[in-house]
Amino acid sequence: MTHPLRETDRTDPFSEIPPEVGARLRHLVPPLVEEVLEGIHRRIGEDDGSTDTAGTDAARGMLDAGVRGFLARVEAGGSAPDEALLARFRAFGAREAARGYGLDRLHTGMRVTAAVAWRCLSDDASLAREWLGPLGEAILLFQEEIGAVAAEGHSRAASTGADVFRRRRSRLLEALLAGAGRDPAAVAVLARDARWRPPERVAVALPCPGPVKGAGRTARSPALPPDVLVDPDRPEACALVPDPEGPGRLRALERSLRGSCAVLGPSVPLGRAPESLERARELAELVRAGVVHGEGLVRWDDHLLALLLRRDTALVSALARARLAPLAELRPPQRERMAETLLAWLESGFNANEAAERLRVHPQTVRYRMRRLEELFGARLRDPRERFELELVLRARRLPGVIEEG
Repeated sequence: MTHPLRETDRTDPFSEIPPEVGARLRHLVPPLVEEVLEGIHRRIGEDDGSTDTAGTDAARGMLDAGVRGFLARVEAGGSAPDEALLARFRAFGAREAARGYGLDRLHTGMRVTAAVAWRCLSDDASLAREWLGPLGEAILLFQEEIGAVAAEGHSRAASTGADVFRRRRSRLLEALLAGAGRDPAAVAVLARDARWRPPERVAVALPCPGPVKGAGRTARSPALPPDVLVDPDRPEACALVPDPEGPGRLRALERSLRGSCAVLGPSVPLGRAPESLERARELAELVRAGVVHGEGLVRWDDHLLALLLRRDTALVSALARARLAPLAELRPPQRERMAETLLAWLESGFNANEAAERLRVHPQTVRYRMRRLEELFGARLRDPRERFELELVLRARRLPGVIEEG
């Protein structure tokens, strides 16, 4: 079977080498393998596990098989690659992936082998000079084939391992969102399999749905910190953020969300993760309704008043109608101006100058309007409880969908 990387329209360099050359070079295999081993150890170092007895024997076996396989190919006069040898190097690539390594050791070994082999061939006086060119091409082609199958085995194993890891983290995420955090022993087992350190506190983040008026918005998938549990394939995409109040955590999340948006529920003990999820859903609904502006990281703690007022809009609407009844006799445009002036006056601590700055009008205009408001509300404006309720319902008027008509 022709190897997929071997071009069918190119001349096979193995076919240009006399078959007897392979047999003539076999005596070079043992010393060549030992020299290559020494070169690999010098380049890779002593701390990667390849220089212990077992590691050295395994490397010697791979090198010996590779060099003898190359010579057998020369002796066969250009036959197809040996499938058993390719399978061996494919398995080597898979083992490197399973151990968490890349293919650096293989590539280093290939470079060292090529250098040593070329020097040995150049020093061998029995070889005709015209054979050196085809031998060099054959070495390069052989290494290309070996490297390709090793990379294939590495890629498959790495992909399989990543899939298992993702499934374990998804299973852990689902368990925590279902309340498994109340059972530390059960969480410890799942967390160990997922290589995740259970924190004391967590917060749930949901992608911003975007306001209804902003339909058509598209957002990229953020690159979240590695200890954040995510499952993009979950019907309701979400992320579990460990230690949300830790140093630099919110800044890191905000950097990750640049160009996109997420709502972040409150920080809660690990066992109460479902509560943070529910709170994040409430906040996401406010973003969807346009009550809260969705951009970057939208924190639950920053929108408590809006969340409170949206909890029972019928009750807030009834309170608004009762407390703002004196404005009902005014025409709509005048009613709006008076309501905004009253709220600015309350928010600025009854300071007409500061209220004027908020409204961008002359202070005398505020004083005039306040005299009219005092006529409408009378003693209510001097009652702290009444002022509190007035400010509450005036703020509620600014939130879309909170005050119901009627």
